[in-house]
Amino acid sequence: MNVFISKRAGRAATRIDARWRKHADFPSTFAQELLEAIDFLGSIDTPGTPCPTEKRPGLKRLLMPKSPCHIYFEIDDRKQMIRVLHVWDGRRETAPKL
Repeated sequence: MNVFISKRAGRAATRIDARWRKHADFPSTFAQELLEAIDFLGSIDTPGTPCPTEKRPGLKRLLMPKSPCHIYFEIDDRKQMIRVLHVWDGRRETAPKL
């Protein structure tokens, strides 16, 4: 399955990566884990945990445990595509508005 990363998710990943590179003991952890997670999303039939919202009943998320960030995504079976909608720092006390 192909993985498409939205502009919003790309901007969020860039911000989180910059913060990790500036402040973390292992600066490349986030970027490495994100790449591994994207590969994982494209290689497994039913990835992630359901996380439905009123607007997006098919929304799912995947935890990146080392960072600890979440990738929010939807699966479009018809197009054989996974659409990454947002990358969110799990340490925030709120969920993203999707």
